[in-house]
Amino acid sequence: MKKIVHFVLLLLILGVAVVFFVLDPGKTQLFPQCPFHAITGGYCPGCGSQRALHSLLHLNIAGVVSYNFLFLPAALLVLYHYVYSILNRFFGWNLPNLLYKKQTPWIILIVVIAFWIFRNLPWYPFSVLAPG
Repeated sequence: MKKIVHFVLLLLILGVAVVFFVLDPGKTQLFPQCPFHAITGGYCPGCGSQRALHSLLHLNIAGVVSYNFLFLPAALLVLYHYVYSILNRFFGWNLPNLLYKKQTPWIILIVVIAFWIFRNLPWYPFSVLAPG
């Protein structure tokens, strides 16, 4: 049963990746708009992530960074979470998972809140953090 769930999850992820590869969220009305931005006019930490994912799938790293500066670090954290366990199993290593340290969620929360505040400031260099 667990393998079936993993297989279905993998198919779902691949399906979403295909949709984001083919359709540009900046030009298609299919994708949901950010409710925070619609209500306040400000940018939440996730604003621009759909366009950043589209850019990443097209290997446009500059586009990823211009749409959401935190997208790449977040993607690397998720990748680290899975790669570290694969490396431990495959090579018999005992690498620690830094994401399960006591202070890690607090550090991530502080970074996300600071990013949220800074990307809404109208002055350079903070204005560069707003989605492009």
